[in-house]
Amino acid sequence: MIRTLVLLAAVIVGLACATTVSEKDRAAARLRYGIGVSAFQQGDQRTALQELLAAVATFPDYAEAHNALGLVYHAMGRRVEALRHYDRAVELLPGFSEAHNNRGVLLLDLGRYDDAVIAFERALADILYPTPFFAEAHLGWAYYKKGAVERGLKHLRNAVATSPTFCRGYAWLAEISLATGQADQALAYCKRFIKHCLENEAIAPGVPPAFRRQMSLLLGQAHLALGQKPEARAALEGCAGDEGGDTEVAAKCAQLRSTLD
Repeated sequence: MIRTLVLLAAVIVGLACATTVSEKDRAAARLRYGIGVSAFQQGDQRTALQELLAAVATFPDYAEAHNALGLVYHAMGRRVEALRHYDRAVELLPGFSEAHNNRGVLLLDLGRYDDAVIAFERALADILYPTPFFAEAHLGWAYYKKGAVERGLKHLRNAVATSPTFCRGYAWLAEISLATGQADQALAYCKRFIKHCLENEAIAPGVPPAFRRQMSLLLGQAHLALGQKPEARAALEGCAGDEGGDTEVAAKCAQLRSTLD
């Protein structure tokens, strides 16, 4: 009798804890999700965080909102919270390729390269994933970081072949080429970046100044490694200044530029 009462009590508690989200609440959560995503895209992280937290408070199983929260927390440098929300997103939707990719990027930042590879491979497993080159490029970088250089290069090359305007891919390919003593390849990738990203009127406005400086540094390093000093000087002069930019990259450019005087 006592055992029966205990079991009955457990069932009652379980039913009491179970919640059903109404369509009205789902609609409210979707509205706040849209506001949060828009705020994040405009650089307003605080508003984005407030709206997205409100969305998951109203609709706890909203996978897309958890993924967006992961992005916001990651951008804020709060990696523990970001990973928790990415984990929840893929738990709710195991085939959520975008969340797997975003989770993999965070794992890369955490130095968990083996786990990052798994995340990117799960993203690529979805044949309907609209931007597979993102995941493939990140997969290539993860393999490189864990020491599988050729495997990493293969995936990165596939990514830029699939999407020639995926600018970040050229940076990674140039960086790996320089690190492995293939300055000629690094130069070729920098030139492809210029052609497909800087000379493309539709793409160029969206290339951040900091990324332009990074590519100028890689271009200068490639020219320098090949003994092409005038070309190296021209490239490095383009990134040695620090007009609202990355002081570390600017310092590297200035230091290399000084060796050419």
